[in-house]
Amino acid sequence: MKKATQLSPGFTLVEILISLVVIQFCFLAVLTVLSSSHRSGQMAEKQTLAVFLADTKLEQLRYLTPSGMPENTPVRDYFDRDGTEANPDNHYFVRSVVLKRQTPSQFTNEVTVEVEWPGGKPVSYTSVIPSS
Repeated sequence: MKKATQLSPGFTLVEILISLVVIQFCFLAVLTVLSSSHRSGQMAEKQTLAVFLADTKLEQLRYLTPSGMPENTPVRDYFDRDGTEANPDNHYFVRSVVLKRQTPSQFTNEVTVEVEWPGGKPVSYTSVIPSS
């Protein structure tokens, strides 16, 4: 005969609920890390594209400085999310180029290229290029 105080082996409902809550917190932590990693990857992709857009324009200006480019006035180009040219009304990246002809040497110009996009830190390069 069994005694009334003897318990049968197994898990109680409370133990099962506690284990489900612990598993839920583990999944939540994994999802948070994955989400953060995804956002960081997207931001790195945008920053890389912004650096590419700035560097491309700077290299272009090093070899071919337009003589008709206005001084100390930003010239803007617009691009969509994948870096292709876009119109000013529907764009994601804005590239601004400012040429400064008043440098110590008469044979050089100072040029600043800056690329901005929503929610990101602007990428800006300043360089000295040959005058045209």
